[in-house]
Amino acid sequence: MTGALPRGLRLDLRAGPVMRATQVTLRFGIRRLAGRHLVLDGLDRVPGTGPLVVCSNHHSYLDPLVIGGFFPRDLHAMAKAELFAVPGLGALLVRCHCFPVHRGTSDRLALRGALAVLGAGGALLLFPEGTRGRSRGLLPATAGVGFIARRSGALVLPIAVWGTEGVLPRGGWAPRPGPILLRVGDAFRPISLDNAGVGREVMAAIAALLPPRYRAPFG
Repeated sequence: MTGALPRGLRLDLRAGPVMRATQVTLRFGIRRLAGRHLVLDGLDRVPGTGPLVVCSNHHSYLDPLVIGGFFPRDLHAMAKAELFAVPGLGALLVRCHCFPVHRGTSDRLALRGALAVLGAGGALLLFPEGTRGRSRGLLPATAGVGFIARRSGALVLPIAVWGTEGVLPRGGWAPRPGPILLRVGDAFRPISLDNAGVGREVMAAIAALLPPRYRAPFG
């Protein structure tokens, strides 16, 4: 897939001062919210180099902030296009290696950006469900994650995050103190030959990292 890339997308894979400062701020804020109930398990399983599709469940707006704040590699991420229209926020997102995706469409520009990041050996954060879940269970993966994983040939790294739905619930804007837990699984290469099959593999791997009450219908 060739052609134009999302505006502002950087492929040198080096975080600038704005991104570094944002990460420090995120880590400080998340530690204040969770206190001694912040659990980060398995970050040593993250491959240090090479293209990596990082896939997580999604219950809260806090999820990408927790992952982005503590992930040991520089991450690129898709974010919904509407956020880039917010004054000031769009510029910050670009400086934090985010690029827009129009959800609910086959956004070829965003797909090209994702494949370009992986082609350069970078790590790309995806939320396969495509939106925040409305319950503790998991949603099916969208076709995009299967396409990106198959087309890039990159390893997939499953991540599970929970507790964030209590700290910043859906519909809420003011976070409140509470436990936050993040668990990283083992990177794997999907074996399915179609996008839907890869999506099921990815969601099953995420479900295996979650407590049982969060796994349905994948565990």
